Amino acid sequence: MALSDDVFAAIVAHLAQELDDAASARQLAEILRDDALTWHARTVEPGRIATILGFTFGNRMLANGNRLPGPVNQALADVAVRLQAQSGARIIAQWEVAEAIGARVPAALVTAIHPARDERAEPRYLSTSGVIEQIVRQAGNPATLGAVGIVAFADHARRCTDTARRFGLDAYVPAGYALPRDYDPQSGQPWCRSRLAYLMHDLAIAAAERRDRLA
Repeated sequence: MALSDDVFAAIVAHLAQELDDAASARQLAEILRDDALTWHARTVEPGRIATILGFTFGNRMLANGNRLPGPVNQALADVAVRLQAQSGARIIAQWEVAEAIGARVPAALVTAIHPARDERAEPRYLSTSGVIEQIVRQAGNPATLGAVGIVAFADHARRCTDTARRFGLDAYVPAGYALPRDYDPQSGQPWCRSRLAYLMHDLAIAAAERRDRLA
């Protein structure tokens, strides 16, 4: 549900009083509305989707340091497979989701995104923005991807969609699809183990990206 005009006006008025600066208060209120008070992404009918982008959410770490997709990425892969069957779209997915898709979708229709490796051959962390930047670089022209269906963890999906749109993609979440929302307490990424921890992580990432764009 969109933030009502009355609530937004009240936030602006409160910040104007706190900051003694009406212009900055409105700008900050707009950022809070978009990055902290909005969690539902815009949607599109599955039949319009030409490309599916699958975003990982955590993983499972083995005792020897190897990584497995884990249950959340398996659930994301299940959504991508169902959406691909309905839409016929190609899939571009981070490797954890692509690996969990396996042979359920023809290999020619699945492109895996892998992180770069450091000097010890360990994978470097690949951010949401980094994933999309890599996809756009490979595509050349974002328009060639057509309408993009975002498959992501429910609390991550709005930021994925907004970030993809910022890079020029016509991105949405697929209407009628329930995205995974159960957290994995054994996730290899601590911020993916509980909802409040992740929400704070998401806000921190959004704030850092806003800061960098404003600097």
